Amino acid sequence: MKNRLSRILLKVIILLVVYMGYKYYGHYKEEQRKAAYYENLVDTASPTVTVLRDSIWIGYRNEKRTLHIYVPPGYDQDTARNYPVMYFLDGESSFNDLENMAPEWQIDEVINAASASGQPTAIVVGINQAEDRDAEYTPMVDKDNPNAHGAEFAQWVATDLKNWIDSNYRTQTKPSSTTIGGISRSGMMAYYMLMAHPDVFGNAVIQSPSMWVDYDRLMAMNLPDSELRNKRIFVSVGGHEGGEMLSQAEDIYEKFKAQGLKEDALRFEIIPKEGHGHLTWRKSFAIMYPWLMRK
Repeated sequence: MKNRLSRILLKVIILLVVYMGYKYYGHYKEEQRKAAYYENLVDTASPTVTVLRDSIWIGYRNEKRTLHIYVPPGYDQDTARNYPVMYFLDGESSFNDLENMAPEWQIDEVINAASASGQPTAIVVGINQAEDRDAEYTPMVDKDNPNAHGAEFAQWVATDLKNWIDSNYRTQTKPSSTTIGGISRSGMMAYYMLMAHPDVFGNAVIQSPSMWVDYDRLMAMNLPDSELRNKRIFVSVGGHEGGEMLSQAEDIYEKFKAQGLKEDALRFEIIPKEGHGHLTWRKSFAIMYPWLMRK
């Protein structure tokens, strides 16, 4: 009996050692892959992207934040022209692999191509995420986020930041020319900011929204038909993101569809074969942009 137990124990130990070795080797190879990726990163931003490093003051936080600002080709030459503005949360991902340390969304490449073919262009403002990203991108205090200050952040974007951008760039200031966008938790915040500040944001780009953060209270937010009528809303999610992400993204679409938004003002896209990651949002933006900018 003792010999049998000893053999079983030995087998368990061997299996455990093999498993841990395999796990360690996998982790080691993944770290090697990441190191090689980071070593070969290059600056992928267009010449018309400016990074304002730790330059924009957030009064209620008593801190500065980095902005990434893209202006379209010809902005400096055609000084009589004003542009619509798109604000993107998690904005370090917008234009540059080096800033994102991952595949960027290629927002500048998409708009440059639109400009080259005579299509409408826009100014894009990418707002760096905070160190306390979860708290900043959570609009209402809950047990998981007792320090949530997303409502205050949304107010700052809708007032202080927008006023600064409108004062320093040639912008179209009306809501129909102002878009808020984000991904994952900031995609949820894009939904919240559209609902909380409909007088500022006329359009929303809601990508892979983490509505599970506060699903019931977020979905309970409503706009009267008179305010919703002039909105344009794009919702997207990766086809491999899983049941909850897929279903809750679709819930947003169905919510606005039930309220009467038509397909020229509301669009839902499932990005095939992609999960919860930057390539999904790159593909999503490329689909969204010409649709949103269509007159």
